[in-house]
Order: sequence, then structure tokens, then C-alpha cells
Amino acid sequence: MDKARRVGALRQALASLDPVVRTGQNGLISLGAGPVDTVLGGGLARGAVHEIFAERPADLAAASCFAGGVAARMEKDRPLLWVRSRKAQEEAGFLYGHGLAEMGIAARDMILVVVEDVVEGLRVGVEALRCAGLGAVVLEFWGHSRHLDLTASRRLALAVENGAAMGLVLRVAGEPAPSAAVTRWAVAPAPSSDPYGLPGRPTLSARLLRQRGAGALGHWHLEWNHATQAFGFPALSGAVVAPVVDRQNRAQRRAGWARTG
Repeated sequence: MDKARRVGALRQALASLDPVVRTGQNGLISLGAGPVDTVLGGGLARGAVHEIFAERPADLAAASCFAGGVAARMEKDRPLLWVRSRKAQEEAGFLYGHGLAEMGIAARDMILVVVEDVVEGLRVGVEALRCAGLGAVVLEFWGHSRHLDLTASRRLALAVENGAAMGLVLRVAGEPAPSAAVTRWAVAPAPSSDPYGLPGRPTLSARLLRQRGAGALGHWHLEWNHATQAFGFPALSGAVVAPVVDRQNRAQRRAGWARTG
């Protein structure tokens, strides 16, 4: 099936979804971690696009956890659409069903679409973000692409601004560009804690690099609580220190990410 037919088939499928629209009192989605929500002015904005960067391929699991957690905080009666480029599928493998279930995302609540390239992914994203029957749309892209520019992000923002959905652009090993996204995050793994030495809750390092309107920024260690379906803070947190040979370069890159866009 060629690209045009695939997009047409998806458009028909989206049109069949029940257009349930529920907006919160302030149009925001709380992450569940009070200090983070405070910096965000109450939570992440609906009807908007947010960028999540995994600086290295090894950071993808943590970045996906963050994206999945945010999506899981949306209403349960509207499905999640996860769009992956074929490059992301080939490099990272299939999404892990049990991991998604831990985030509170059941298979029946998610639609997965694999696209051939960034151009097709952006086209699908625009169509999906116009759909009132979706709760969140994740667009996952691998590497740098000239197509992920300010014009593309504006199209996504215009598509979603009149709805109650949320667009999450998940970038893996890509360079940031000027963007119409409301927030930009860099997410990486962080040590999880368990008093018995067992694997703890999913824990991540989340840096808010940019917030539209010159809002406050921050850096937190967050963990996902499956029972409460919310982010919180680890009881015992440890610092994540980059290798000495890489520390300065990573700091310089993050500073550039905060300025870009």
C-alpha cells in the first residue's frame, strides 16, 4: 500500500472514533509530581505539542516511559495513537507490551502506526491531531531530519490547537530545531531505588529545557507509580553523572537545545 492510501485508510479509521471531548478546568494535564506541575503552571497543556528528546539511543527507554506516562494521564476513554518511523522500529525494536501495561496503557487503548519516513509521519501526525476522538498522539522519529523544522512543528501545533488532545514529538539522537512546541524536555535513565535491592519503579531524569513564554525551567528525578498512574519522586535518589570524557560536550549540547526554538 502506498503512502497516500495508508494515510487515507488511517483518516477513515480516525473518523470512526467517537469524538468525545473533555477539557479540564484549565486545559492542563497534571504529571502528579507537585513541584513539576507548579513550574509548568499546573501541568502540560492540552491542545499543544511538546517535544521529548532522548539524546542517545540508550536514553530511549526512559524517554518513551515519560511519553507513555504523560499519555496515560489523559482520559482512558480516548485511545493513544503512537506513530513510529520505520527507522525507529528497526533500531529500537517493537514497543514492549508489558512495559506499556505498566504505564497503564492497554493494547486495546493504543493504535500503533509504522510509517516509512519522517515526511509520512508528519502527515499522519497532522491528520491524527485534528481528530477529537484521540487523547494523545506520539510521533517517534530517529536521528536528524531537515523535515523536522519550524514549519512542520507549526503545522502540528495548528492541527491540535482546537482540540483536547496532546501531541508528543519523541526524538531519538536528533538535533533540535526552532519549534512551535510549548515545552522541550531531555529525558534519560536515572537509578531506581528498592530497599531490598530488587528492580525498582521506572525512574528517569527529566530536564525541562524550554517553556514557551520564558517560563521557569527545572531538572527532576521522577519515578512512575503504577498504582497511582502518576509521576512522583523517588524516596532515595542518586545523582546521574556523565562520564568525564563526555560531560562537557553533553552540557554544551543541552545549553544549545534550550536556546534552539
